[in-house]
Amino acid sequence: MRNEQDVISEKFNELRSLISNYARQEIRDPLTALVKWLSLGLLGMLFLLVGILFAALGLLRLLQNELTLFDSTLSFLPYILVFATLLILIAVSIKALRRHA
Repeated sequence: MRNEQDVISEKFNELRSLISNYARQEIRDPLTALVKWLSLGLLGMLFLLVGILFAALGLLRLLQNELTLFDSTLSFLPYILVFATLLILIAVSIKALRRHA
């Protein structure tokens, strides 16, 4: 016959196992999924920002080299146009995020 100490020890081990499994299910697994989701999102954001930067630099180079309109006193205008394009892109992105959220 088992004594009372063995029953208490068994119940304690069962409780510890139950708490451990619950913590793993409700805390660790969602956190690992969140970290994976955030890391992929941040990586995508980084690639998107680098692509936008290269597109803006390409647009600036196109405006400066290919158009003779900006050669003389209007040489500052390509910078303003590229900056305005980026501001419009930011505004459209914010509007889309607010509409989606």
